[in-house]
Amino acid sequence: MKQIDQLEVRLTLLGFACHELGAGRLWVGRVPDGLMPSAAEFDRLWELHPGELHVITMPGGPVETPRFQKAFGVDYKYSGRVNKALPVSPLLEPFRRWARENINDALNGLLLNWYDGLQGHHIGRHKDSTKNLIPDTPIVTISLGEERTFRLRPWPAQAGGKRTDFPARNGTVFVLPWKTNQNFTHEVPHSTRRTGRRISVTLRAFANGQPI
Repeated sequence: MKQIDQLEVRLTLLGFACHELGAGRLWVGRVPDGLMPSAAEFDRLWELHPGELHVITMPGGPVETPRFQKAFGVDYKYSGRVNKALPVSPLLEPFRRWARENINDALNGLLLNWYDGLQGHHIGRHKDSTKNLIPDTPIVTISLGEERTFRLRPWPAQAGGKRTDFPARNGTVFVLPWKTNQNFTHEVPHSTRRTGRRISVTLRAFANGQPI
């Protein structure tokens, strides 16, 4: 059985919904109740964010990301910089273990984004870097905290290209297959209505990654 078929079987058994997008698909589900953090646990996860914004390289030069960001488990190179990983916190290991056991056992690195709505935090449209990722593995994002919008757009950009919005609620899980990441950008747009806190936990499968 091909890996994509294995992914479909696993996600179907988990009760995930498959959204067909033409040149790709997005699977949407939820984490088990036992993984949902309490208010106190969410606060502890929030306290993991670095004190400074991460810097990436853009065509005009280095810029700060409009959100806090940090890798855990495996270094992640993107936008001309390397996000050096910290060891996976005991607060994060249950998410990695669940994703490995239920979605893809190669998932070994985590990238966290902390969004403070009061500071206008967001992430612009982009495709995830696949450098050093195992081909055909999915990208898994767990959304915690205040609801935001997860938006996909066709790539390359096209006149009249339809954007598709999905609510990223507390506990929502998005599974982005390899092909979808190639054919669509995704983003969490700025919102003046959303002033609370959101944490995204994104898991990827790095080739030859030595998890810490």
